[in-house]
Amino acid sequence: MSMACVSTQSPNNSITSITQSPNNITLLKNSLLWKLEGDQLPAPSYLFGTMHVRDQRAFQQLAKVYEMIAECDGFAAEFHLEEAGQGIESKIMHLPDGQRLSDFFSKKKYEKYRTVLLKSTGLDLSHYQRMLPFLVVNFATESLLSQDMPEPLDQHLWGFAKSAGKSLHGIETLQEQMEVLKKITLEEQVKMLDSLCKNIGKFRHFLLHLCELYEAQKVQQLYKMVKKNSKGMRQLMLYRRNEVMAERIGELVQEHRLFAAIGAAHLGGDTGVLRLLKQQGLHLSAVKI
Repeated sequence: MSMACVSTQSPNNSITSITQSPNNITLLKNSLLWKLEGDQLPAPSYLFGTMHVRDQRAFQQLAKVYEMIAECDGFAAEFHLEEAGQGIESKIMHLPDGQRLSDFFSKKKYEKYRTVLLKSTGLDLSHYQRMLPFLVVNFATESLLSQDMPEPLDQHLWGFAKSAGKSLHGIETLQEQMEVLKKITLEEQVKMLDSLCKNIGKFRHFLLHLCELYEAQKVQQLYKMVKKNSKGMRQLMLYRRNEVMAERIGELVQEHRLFAAIGAAHLGGDTGVLRLLKQQGLHLSAVKI
């Protein structure tokens, strides 16, 4: 078995190179920022792991990120953020006609969950009666963490790149994101909302631990936690999307000097975007930030 080799470096060297056989890839370096190089690339590109949070801890290590975005010609997020409010059919975001969130719980449980969410997140279930449970869970998740910054990290970086005059790209299409949502059954979504409300304190602790791992740039541990929490939706939410994103990033970096920003949980693991890009023949170096 061939082993990965990590080059030695001085404390002031900002890049750690990782080389190995494409068939036996071991990512030994904890880093959120990676330099992508290859014979077919016009210039080096970069891949960065983000979180969709407003917690200031996620914004502490961005100096190097700003510098690398400035070096690139284009910026890519998981999808084109300026298309987020365009072309989405309202019915995709809402429960089937005639159904309301309160229909899925007893009156007593619904009122209990409404109180729990209102107290913990500030969200009032009565204002989201027609919304899909999955989206309510997403809104609640974002509200469970600190709201220190005016916008989530991924949106902040998009705005920075736009202000710097970079070309803007979506790695996945908005339609693809909606197709993923449609594949999560209503029964599964209700279970997610039920589990969140039933274990709100435990889930907040889980999110805080994710933030700690993110701040420490421990992408492999972060991936493992998200994988464990995804349970029956790993194939849909992680593995398949990793394949699509790695394929699209591989195409984009051949056309642009690109800075790509995706959810940090998609970086690590045996089927993570880092490994898949290496299998395409790209050379990845962890950039110290």
